[in-house]
Amino acid sequence: MDSLPLSERFYAGEFRHSLDEKNRVTIPSRWRRDQAEEFILLPQANHQFLLVISPEDFARMSAAVESNEGVSARDRRVFLRQLHSRAQHAVADRQGRLVLPEELCKKVGLKGEVALVGGRGQTL
Repeated sequence: MDSLPLSERFYAGEFRHSLDEKNRVTIPSRWRRDQAEEFILLPQANHQFLLVISPEDFARMSAAVESNEGVSARDRRVFLRQLHSRAQHAVADRQGRLVLPEELCKKVGLKGEVALVGGRGQTL
């Protein structure tokens, strides 16, 4: 997957893994890169999932909101403030384990077994 540009990367399939006692979840081997990888975590409490995206995708998302002329400048600022305040950085280690902050797990109700669902980003 490393050979694809970031804009074309995707994750296919659904995998179930258990969170360990340190709130770590193992990213499926076919989704991993050969080095530690940084992610942005965005909790979606209303839908009980955690959106896991690359920093580059997060930056593109923010830029798209900033340039959306169909929404008032004030509403864009409010949305971006809320979006950025919910986001947290996370790093997967070389073994492919991603540590999920305790407060995010509580907020979206993640415990025990979780499903990793493919897409153009990773969703837990």
